Amino acid sequence: MTVESYATGLRCIECGATYPLAYRLECDKCPGLLELTYDLDELGRRGPAVFDGPGLWRYGAVLPIARPEHRVTLGEGQSPLLDCPRLATLLGVKRLLIKFDGSNPTGTVKDRSSTTAVAAALQFGYRVTSVVSSGNAGSSIAAYSTRAGLRSLIFVYERASAPKMLHIGAAATDLIIYKGVYDDLIGHWDRLVEEKAFFDCGASRNAFKQEGKKTLAYEIWEQNGFRAPDVIVAPVAVGETFIATSRGFRELAQLGWIDKAPLMVAAQATRANAISRAWRDGAPLKPLKIGYTVAEGLASGNPGKKGEWTLRLLRQNGGIAGDAEDEEILEAQKILARTEGIWAGPTGVATLAVLGRLLAKKQVDPARTICVIISETGLKTEAEVPSRQGTAFDYDSLRALVHSRLAQ
Repeated sequence: MTVESYATGLRCIECGATYPLAYRLECDKCPGLLELTYDLDELGRRGPAVFDGPGLWRYGAVLPIARPEHRVTLGEGQSPLLDCPRLATLLGVKRLLIKFDGSNPTGTVKDRSSTTAVAAALQFGYRVTSVVSSGNAGSSIAAYSTRAGLRSLIFVYERASAPKMLHIGAAATDLIIYKGVYDDLIGHWDRLVEEKAFFDCGASRNAFKQEGKKTLAYEIWEQNGFRAPDVIVAPVAVGETFIATSRGFRELAQLGWIDKAPLMVAAQATRANAISRAWRDGAPLKPLKIGYTVAEGLASGNPGKKGEWTLRLLRQNGGIAGDAEDEEILEAQKILARTEGIWAGPTGVATLAVLGRLLAKKQVDPARTICVIISETGLKTEAEVPSRQGTAFDYDSLRALVHSRLAQ
């Protein structure tokens, strides 16, 4: 059964102006960013039974794509929500859940927003998509565009990891490598968006793209026995995952399906921490000039309007922001693999590193149920490879080695 969309239009987050359900990136009156609206009254009457089928499009009722033929998919969504008792014990936390989005088709949370972005491109009649990326968004938009039969212009910075670059080169119709970081190119690229050279698949403004990540909230709620965790730790570059997940839980609260939305924690890399710095200092958002961070997907020093939106949500709802150094992120990567068997990339585990810092500072209550979003697989990143020098064994030497190891 195809799930009907209950999307009704767009609303400006600044002035409240409303618009019909059309491709629009900003309000004509402010210009503020836009968010999608839904008939929540009818959804509330229908109840959770309105969700049907597998994968992300099970939640089509709260996504803005009406026609089934536009709902491009590679089987994204329904990523595992894992109870992690050994890691919880190590951190001193009562209950720790990992939402591992590295299981998505291209190995990243970006697939949630790529499917709705490319579906919207089809819905609004575009034949070309584009994105400026540090790697993950590029491979994801390329894959979904190809799946939909669309041309893709993927701009990727020169220091993106080799696995991501190989993936993009294979899937994209056009791979363009640029010097510098995301902030150096995005302003010029946005001007081409205004000229309608291609459909905007970026994270800065497009409400239709962002909406796919809202399904994180709905999945976590369902997988946790139709209950919201007490705390959600979400990765933040410009804030798309944070905003979308927050909105998902807000809708669930408005529908009366949860008592209240979770405490939201925004996790950044210290080398790109404009939002957490502003939150900590009680100051306005100030763009930073950044260099390289191992958390490539968080490498945005100027998060723009979505950064302002994220900061506003943090302050309005009593949220928390934090950041972690590259060394802490890499250590969290090792700990997650060795305690729970989850191999995630540095961008993905920044959330875990930040949680560790916040627990040490007593800013997060360890007695609560905490859910950490791990946004990518470790198979998409470059890391130091263990020594490949082999040993030739006979039975006696092999037996001696095995018994010596087991005795340790």
